[in-house]
Amino acid sequence: MGGLRPSLFFEAMSTFIDGVNRLLRINTIISGDDDDITTFSDTQHAADISLAQIAIQSEIAELVSDRLISYEKDSATITLLTGVRTYGLETGFIRFYGRNPSFYDSTDNIRIYEYPGGEDYLKDTDFQYQTTQGGPRFWYWVDSTSKTVGFYNVPIASYNNRSLSYDFETSVMVSNSTDTMPFHNIEEFYAFSDLAARRFKFLITKQPVGELTKDATYSNAKSRLYALMRSTNPKSWYGNRYG
Repeated sequence: MGGLRPSLFFEAMSTFIDGVNRLLRINTIISGDDDDITTFSDTQHAADISLAQIAIQSEIAELVSDRLISYEKDSATITLLTGVRTYGLETGFIRFYGRNPSFYDSTDNIRIYEYPGGEDYLKDTDFQYQTTQGGPRFWYWVDSTSKTVGFYNVPIASYNNRSLSYDFETSVMVSNSTDTMPFHNIEEFYAFSDLAARRFKFLITKQPVGELTKDATYSNAKSRLYALMRSTNPKSWYGNRYG
């Protein structure tokens, strides 16, 4: 079928490969009666497919950093062990859900909040914080290659095997061809496609990606997408109303 896909396409949620196909059509890499690609292993357009994936992933990362994409909320638990100070968080963890991250101890019906100032302040408050044992009353980030937290106090025997729950935001990044694009409707997806297509254009023409912010087409597409994705409706009037 020629041209861009009709709106019926969005009766099912769009996937990563749908996004790549739209970018390729916007940039006329495939056009007219050319068939859409059905796999990222397509050899005819291999280089373009790779750059289209990069463009989409980079723009999703941008939206994530600006907190415009609604994360998938998830929950997990940590099981405390006697004398163990640090614990890794769930695979796929991006950041805690909510403005005041905490762990919930259902046994004592309390929440454990982050130590004010983090580990840097804690180490000056208690020189032996890494071995001070008792009931955990605070958590703090621990520098590590993975998302890791420590508890203060270090759990004593009465807390062994106690479960602490927490809510977090999990990744919405796409990597497989069948992964669902993180948009609510066709308008958001199309506006995003225009945005990512412009980044793709810069990549295939070897223009400095840092110059995208000065590109009028890119800026207009970004403004349109942000207007669609923000959580409140824009004002329909400005200034004071009389009468």
